[in-house]
Amino acid sequence: MAAIDGKWALEVATLAGSHHFDVTLITVGSSLTGTAIGPTGPIAIRGGTVSGDTAEFSLDLVAPLPMSLAVTLHVVGNRLTGTAQAGPFPPSTIVGTRTG
Repeated sequence: MAAIDGKWALEVATLAGSHHFDVTLITVGSSLTGTAIGPTGPIAIRGGTVSGDTAEFSLDLVAPLPMSLAVTLHVVGNRLTGTAQAGPFPPSTIVGTRTG
């Protein structure tokens, strides 16, 4: 079990405001899978990898605009920080806490 396995409450601070996601993350070796539940419902994590305390994956959003987010997270105990990159937009800051 990797340090990132479990349930997390994430806040993504974008130019359009803050967005909340309840995320479940599961590692098998260096692969990462899981689900992010946001305002539009569940979204499967795609292309997830883990190396040390760093995780990377993509989320394909359907609303308010269809876009793919490239997410990078760094885990320290029961907290995490990171970024989400959506196309040409500036990176958004992510902070999270473990919920389970």
